[in-house]
Amino acid sequence: MELTPPFSLETSRIGAHDVIVIKGEVDLASAPRLDNALSKFKRQEVFVDLRKTEFMDSAGLRVLIAHNARIGEQGGTLRLLLGEGPVLRLLELAGVRDSFSIRPTIDSPDA
Repeated sequence: MELTPPFSLETSRIGAHDVIVIKGEVDLASAPRLDNALSKFKRQEVFVDLRKTEFMDSAGLRVLIAHNARIGEQGGTLRLLLGEGPVLRLLELAGVRDSFSIRPTIDSPDA
């Protein structure tokens, strides 16, 4: 019996882009791993692929908001890869959707 929700995080480069791919659930237990991964980025464009994220709570949202501000202040850009789903709905409910650069794919323009 699994006690923690499924979660995986993979950091890679796709072409010229730094990408963090998140699968599963981002919650109080897994948000520190996302925080740690995002802490390594400063002045560049970084994508967080949340298209396979099934759930995100306020802990994950806090991490995204904090790093979006930090990376932006340092001259970089945090971009979220999202389709319709629970993470986009969370951003809308929290009233922060327009604070993020959101794309359905890396090569598409901001939504």
